[in-house]
Amino acid sequence: MKTPDQNKLIRRVVGFSLLLLLALGREIAHADPPETPQVSSTTTSTDNFAGHGPLTPFQKEAMKKSPSFQANKWTGTVGAYETNVQYDYVGGASQNLGNGQNGRIDEEYVDVRQMFMRHTLLVFLAQGGLEYQHQGFNPPPGALVPNRLDMLYADIALDTHWSEKDLLHIEGRPGFYTDFQGGGWNAINSPLDVGYTRVVSDSFQWVLGFSYNSWRSSRFLGAPGFRWQMNDRWKMRAYMPTPDIEYYARPDLTLTLGGDFRGESYRVGPHFGDSVGQPGLNSSLVDYQEIRMGPGFSWNVRPLIEINFMAGYMLGRQYDFHAQGVVMNGSGGPFVSIAVHALFKFPGEPLVIPQRTDVSIHNILSYL
Repeated sequence: MKTPDQNKLIRRVVGFSLLLLLALGREIAHADPPETPQVSSTTTSTDNFAGHGPLTPFQKEAMKKSPSFQANKWTGTVGAYETNVQYDYVGGASQNLGNGQNGRIDEEYVDVRQMFMRHTLLVFLAQGGLEYQHQGFNPPPGALVPNRLDMLYADIALDTHWSEKDLLHIEGRPGFYTDFQGGGWNAINSPLDVGYTRVVSDSFQWVLGFSYNSWRSSRFLGAPGFRWQMNDRWKMRAYMPTPDIEYYARPDLTLTLGGDFRGESYRVGPHFGDSVGQPGLNSSLVDYQEIRMGPGFSWNVRPLIEINFMAGYMLGRQYDFHAQGVVMNGSGGPFVSIAVHALFKFPGEPLVIPQRTDVSIHNILSYL
């Protein structure tokens, strides 16, 4: 039989492991490899699909109706913008609320992201925009759970594709990570994410990511992953934050089964601790994490405009005030998630990127 100290140690080890996975999600997800490796020309080959020989009629139709977002960022005109809007709801889940309380809390999640991008110096894709994420909870009075956790930040990123097999993504996210209860400038943080993709073949790529966050209990974290197109219908994505198995049911409809790992670090307000009878929690940092699993689908209503849906079960969540040693774990509850994702190219002439062996100074200056 395990002692209370042993149980506490086990919970901390499990919690740290989950936080590791959550923290890695953003940079590996943004390093999502292109569906086709050919990005050095204005056209993408349609002679082969996922390294499996000549295209079938189904495969040709799938490439038209469900094109790769990542690949299309590197082709077409010089500039583009990308929009993502998402809403989630998590039903009442049992939660340790601190101060000897336990109860059930709901969660509402809203995410709005707008990015602009432009090609420059042939091998770079500069990106900038804004993102706002809101998590709303309904804890009872006296609970150590914040009423809300929000992120409002500038999303600044640079992708470089210096060869047809190598893609590097660097992203900074300076902004407010807060419960919006008077934290002011102390609520500003600037996490940094880096993801590298190696294209081994048309059907297999591996990725390696790491992140730095000065607020997190572990500042530096890193992990590998891979993407494998098993055949024209089946694909496996084994990287965070949304590992899954995908099946092309129709050229414009993909069915999925997988997970959704989430987490971030926030600073609560200067009077948060006073309001719950724990003054030591005033202006403290909290690592939040959450794990979901379930089926879903991605439907391309038009090329590069997709609706993503997922429903299932949230396995658990955790609030970790790591500097004060206060950790509150919760159990599961049902959830539903829906998002709209779109990529639009600005008008203009299509990019004409010469073969890398033929690049001249004039070519480079023409893209400034």
